[in-house]
Amino acid sequence: MCYKNLKGFTMAEVLITIGVIGIVIAMTLPGVIKNYQRKVLETQFKKSVSIISQVILNTKSDLSIDKLAEFCTTLEDNLTYPYQDICYDSFYKNFVKIAGENKYSHNNFRYNIRRASAEKIYTYNGKQIVTWADGLAGMGSPIFNTNLMPDGSFINMYIIEHMFYIAVDTNGQKGPNKLGHDIFIFSIDKKNDTLSFFTKPQNLTEDEINSGNYADGFQKERAGNPCNFTSSQKANGIGCAWYALRDICPDGSNKGYFECLP
Repeated sequence: MCYKNLKGFTMAEVLITIGVIGIVIAMTLPGVIKNYQRKVLETQFKKSVSIISQVILNTKSDLSIDKLAEFCTTLEDNLTYPYQDICYDSFYKNFVKIAGENKYSHNNFRYNIRRASAEKIYTYNGKQIVTWADGLAGMGSPIFNTNLMPDGSFINMYIIEHMFYIAVDTNGQKGPNKLGHDIFIFSIDKKNDTLSFFTKPQNLTEDEINSGNYADGFQKERAGNPCNFTSSQKANGIGCAWYALRDICPDGSNKGYFECLP
């Protein structure tokens, strides 16, 4: 047999081919990683929602009441919540039952993790650092003072403003630590005890926000319950639970909620 007419690839051709493959990988890999990260966030979100929903049902059963949010947010003339403590205690107890015990469970604390000021939490679009006082005010309590769950997530509840708030960080200290990505603030609907957040966010324009009358600075930052790609509000992301629960993209596109995260 004679092989002298057969030709192989030259070194230059091999290098060019490897270079082309490298370029294709470099162009597609970031998108693949981003899609994977979004899918992980979506899975963690659904798990947290499932646990919270079951805890609501169990707490109603424990307290022998039909309407949990309405009962827990009952306000007396002296502006105190008389049933606040028993609601906290029952809610926490049922979290432990469903999510499992950890080293903190026996303490029955309202929170066992105080998030340090050095730990950055960002708004939905990442333009602002979230602060307790400037943007979230009382709503920030269950985010900054929270409970560690056995799966690594953070979760806590807080009664204020005549509302029953629940905040969850679906992956705890892991990133991205952004409102509307892995951190969500829910309220319990007083009509049917489902997870909600006020009403549908109104995503007001900057002019509409600036023209409003506000008794406190944080009210301006929370105006419209935002979940917005461009807003510079310091509470941008507090309205994202509404969209995430319905799997709707805030920009009005046909994408699912986690598909269109900024």
